[in-house]
Amino acid sequence: MKITRIETIPVSVPINPARAIKSGRGYHTTSPFLLVKVHTDQDIVGLGEVSCTAVWSGEDQQTAAHLIAHYLEPMLMGQDPTQIERLMPQIQR
Repeated sequence: MKITRIETIPVSVPINPARAIKSGRGYHTTSPFLLVKVHTDQDIVGLGEVSCTAVWSGEDQQTAAHLIAHYLEPMLMGQDPTQIERLMPQIQR
């Protein structure tokens, strides 16, 4: 099995106002994420997500999608997604 494409889909998940985290910066009513779909040559699709709250992670939806498209996707194209232990050192460089 080989990775053929990595797709990102931006989504904003509504937050229940009673559960919103409040800080000196206020609070937000939605939580931004990227859904990540890893497509393979065997028509198997893996799903994942990226939390894109720039205050906490340093990345927003646009920068996270850019990093995936320009760095991770080229690195992972043609690789076997089941070989996680072999792929992680490359990803973590």
